[in-house]
Amino acid sequence: MEKRKDNEEANNSLVSFSALRKDVANVLDFMERLKNEEDQKAVDVDLIESLKLKLTFICTYVQLSYSDLEQFDDIMTRKRQEVENLLQPILDDDGKDVGCKYVLTSLAGNMDECISLYHRSKSDATMMDEQLDFLLLNLYHLSKHRAEKMFPGVTQYEVLQNVCGNIRDFHGLIVNGCIKHEMVENVLSLFQLMAERVGHFLWDDQNDENAQLSKLDENDRDSRLFKLAHLLLKIVPTELEVMHICCTLKASTSAEVGRFIRKLLETSSDTLREYLIHLQEHMITVITPSTSGARNIHVMMELLLIILSDMPKDFIHHDKLFDLLARVGALTREVSTLVRDLEEKLRNKEGNDQTNRATLDLLENIELLKKDLKHVYLESLLGGKRKRVCGLKL
Repeated sequence: MEKRKDNEEANNSLVSFSALRKDVANVLDFMERLKNEEDQKAVDVDLIESLKLKLTFICTYVQLSYSDLEQFDDIMTRKRQEVENLLQPILDDDGKDVGCKYVLTSLAGNMDECISLYHRSKSDATMMDEQLDFLLLNLYHLSKHRAEKMFPGVTQYEVLQNVCGNIRDFHGLIVNGCIKHEMVENVLSLFQLMAERVGHFLWDDQNDENAQLSKLDENDRDSRLFKLAHLLLKIVPTELEVMHICCTLKASTSAEVGRFIRKLLETSSDTLREYLIHLQEHMITVITPSTSGARNIHVMMELLLIILSDMPKDFIHHDKLFDLLARVGALTREVSTLVRDLEEKLRNKEGNDQTNRATLDLLENIELLKKDLKHVYLESLLGGKRKRVCGLKL
């Protein structure tokens, strides 16, 4: 009986959310048309952007309401009221047609119903592809707003935006059938987990939409960046898995897949560098330097960071640069795995001989990459002479 009731609530939630999505699309479409109609009052572009952001927020956290978000009712009610306040002048305008006012009224009702239904539902079941795709898209827009409007120039927020965008685009390729499900079965579950983690961070990271990181209290700023660094440690490995899969898709004839791989690699340098920096800091905190194998892992991270930071991109052929970044991404993925394994073995007080052997093997692969920097990637730059490139003697 209880299970049947839960299923009914879940179905009602899905129906209401589907209606909300339709209303949101209709309202935004109407606002865009209103902006372009010559005989209408001028519509503030900032108002439309603010409305989009608030509706994105509501849709995101309606989907994540099962996650026990703090002050959910109060915050969602406030956001819903802010949306209504933005739309009220249009509702009060006698010149607007009945259909328009119906859509706006329907939106208000569906927001209330979704907030109520979803908050009562504690279902954290695996989302359907379309639901997850919509959630990933909205999280990308929320992270983009933070990176570009609230905290411009802050690398960590830019990396968050890039990771959210890349994962959403990759998932979109799966939804559209460009990538077969069987090729990505091992990572599909990671996408929803990543979305939940990003959603939690952005919920806790709320502030005035016009806030600037430089104007925040120093403790608040440091706290935000510390939490963001912790988030990146959790979610970048998902992008590393996507990069790993993309290495198997190089021969794909799909134009969409090709464009995605190029975009992924174009943003990968900053993501990998930022991840390695935070991984190194994390390792210093949780693993003592005297731990067997720890020093070699630090050496590997330093070498990869030097390559990523000082790589003379202008002197490397475009195709070779992508290949180099893919190799650095693969090595970073292996380093990440080694750190997690070593951390787990220390926590469980297990021997780490196997990890040490893997560390030595990986160190050899990084040394091989150093040689390839000279003989494959930078041959034309070096002109057959030994030089110091990327901080490394080649």
